Amino acid sequence: MNYRIENDKIFISLDPCEKINECMEKIAVQESIKSAWLSGIGAITDVEIGFYDPEQKEYNRQRFDGDYELTSLLGNLTMKEGSQFAHTHITFSNTDYNVFGGHLFDAKITAAGEFLMVKNEFPLHRKFNKDIGLALWCLNEE
Repeated sequence: MNYRIENDKIFISLDPCEKINECMEKIAVQESIKSAWLSGIGAITDVEIGFYDPEQKEYNRQRFDGDYELTSLLGNLTMKEGSQFAHTHITFSNTDYNVFGGHLFDAKITAAGEFLMVKNEFPLHRKFNKDIGLALWCLNEE
């Protein structure tokens, strides 16, 4: 993992076998970042995604083995239960150009991973919402 900081932006290059969300959180801890916006592209494998079922209040998970093109990653970095937490969504395609997407639990880089983290000046916390069943942004806390 390599990264370079320029003002409020962190340019990140991940190496093969590194996990995306794990690395985003590691950088946030190293740099004391408490909120940021994330984006990226690359090549991935060992992908685990999901979609949230509001009635069951749980994620339905799906694993994808093999190699995929990461066509888009969007997400944010916030504080959850006192720790940095990467919340990301992705779209990715296979060799037949079929596209899949959802909430990213994590994925490993296969060839290249190029990401941008844009830091915010304020800490952004998540608080568990029992009606929804998820920890959501709490904009009135610091």
